Amino acid sequence: MSQLDPGLARAFHGGGHYENFPVASWLLPKNLRPAVLAFYRLARTGDDLADEGELTVTQRLQGLDALRRGLMESPSQASSSHDQEANTAGSPSDWPKEDVKALEAIGRQARDQLKAHGLTNDWALQLLKAFEYDAQFEPFATWPDVMNYCQFSAAPVGRILLGLFGLRSSPKEASQRHGSGSALEQIFFASDSICTGLQLINFGQDLHQDVGRHRPTFPRTEWPEGLSWQPDTPGNTHALRKGVLAGASTLSPDEQITITRSLVIRGSNQLARGEDLPKRLYESVEPHGLRLALEISMILEGGQSIAQRLLQDPSVAWRRSIRLSRSWLLLSLINRLPVHLWRLTQSTAR
Repeated sequence: MSQLDPGLARAFHGGGHYENFPVASWLLPKNLRPAVLAFYRLARTGDDLADEGELTVTQRLQGLDALRRGLMESPSQASSSHDQEANTAGSPSDWPKEDVKALEAIGRQARDQLKAHGLTNDWALQLLKAFEYDAQFEPFATWPDVMNYCQFSAAPVGRILLGLFGLRSSPKEASQRHGSGSALEQIFFASDSICTGLQLINFGQDLHQDVGRHRPTFPRTEWPEGLSWQPDTPGNTHALRKGVLAGASTLSPDEQITITRSLVIRGSNQLARGEDLPKRLYESVEPHGLRLALEISMILEGGQSIAQRLLQDPSVAWRRSIRLSRSWLLLSLINRLPVHLWRLTQSTAR
């Protein structure tokens, strides 16, 4: 994985992989940063295993299985239908032993850091389910399918960050509709909305990559005439992918723009549904509510900036990904961070 250039960007992002958003930045309390970075490393590694490079489906599943073994308290807890498929579809020797041990260590480090802060591995396991889907990718049928995927691929990130600040939840609780509208539930709703919005905007900005990898992230209901999905041999997990997207090169500029806008507008709407999260966190989290609120404010700032650029020029998503520069970061810290600080501290008396 590539390292960030030294300086402001690296100090602010914290992670070793380029990101448009803060990762364990100095806005967060120092004692929580190791846990955030351990979870980030698990998520980044799992994401890369799921769709980067030229691994076979079997190799991707086996790599994710190694992450899960490290994440679990005991080997018996690590079994799932996907694990069984990964273990029976190919030989464990598809991965060198030293690589398997390294992946298990990443999972174990994340588990230990979460446990040290009183958190279970439930949300991290949710995330691995999303990566398993990516490893065996087949197109989403409808928008509800896309949104359901985001509950596994995006929402756990926010839930774990909130959990580190004492706002605990579980996937089982999240799947139940209580309808009470408590202050805590509103925080979780806003967090899920922001994470989903960022995921959709990320889908929008990475269209050129995802379509090129035969991984269209927009549902079939949005497919223009001419696009088709051609499955590989059923059950062939030794293939590089389970199917091929045909017809992408024939999309017109207008069709490309429509797809980009559809993803980004939905993502922007989700961000808007969670825009009051910083204020809620500032009012309810002790003792570091302000620091968490500022971190979320900067994440929202980055997501909204990317969405605005994509809506101004939707075709750019089919040529390259938008990257927020260190200049943008510096200007945001100088110009926008004080604004967020003022809004939060003036919004309510504590």
